Amino acid sequence: MIETANNKYDGVVVDSTTLPDNLDDFKKGIVELVESLTNKRLLWIKIPIEKSEFIPVLTKLDFEFHHCDERSVMLVKKLAHDSFIPTTKNYIVGVGAIVLNQGQLLVVKDRFSEGYKLPGGHIDKNESIKDALRREVLEETGVSVEFESIVNIGHFRNGQFGESNLYIVCTAKAFSNDISINDSSEIVEARWIEPTEFLRSDDVNSYNKSVVLAALNNKELKLTEQQVKLRVPGGEVFF
Repeated sequence: MIETANNKYDGVVVDSTTLPDNLDDFKKGIVELVESLTNKRLLWIKIPIEKSEFIPVLTKLDFEFHHCDERSVMLVKKLAHDSFIPTTKNYIVGVGAIVLNQGQLLVVKDRFSEGYKLPGGHIDKNESIKDALRREVLEETGVSVEFESIVNIGHFRNGQFGESNLYIVCTAKAFSNDISINDSSEIVEARWIEPTEFLRSDDVNSYNKSVVLAALNNKELKLTEQQVKLRVPGGEVFF
């Protein structure tokens, strides 16, 4: 039997662990569920990739795609014409690191672009900004670092796959100078250079130059992590 729970948008969410294995049983169960929800406004259901054959059943019942991850897609159906569906958006979120040590700037060169750039990359699912920063710098350069502050946030519409791209540039403290590339499939070179060399290079993009220059000249303009009681556990707040 398909089980549900109420949510704050005056709707119900299907417990995906109670979905039947048989397609015909699913069709029957979902139709009965829709007909029974006379006093609710929205019906949410997450379909795991293993049961993706259930999706056409839902779209024929006027369910719409809402959001997804690598292994599932969430669909929602309006049970009342004027129902409010909270909007969602797929953002690709990345983090970059400005690491200065003894006057030298840590930079990398990858296989996909010209010139040096700041080490960094995508924040993985359920990963904090600080953990992503440490992981990416270590993978690309072998240098262990510790998050210090956020110095810039860039928002790029129509980024990868047509999605918005948020890029968070942070300063970080290095614990060593030793270079050892762990992600050789992407990174071809990592090194320490004089910041002036980085800023003068014609092969460095203007955004990277701008954020490094701002970090050098505006040392007080930064966001540091604050301990704030949050409704959602595991969050990070910087101001």
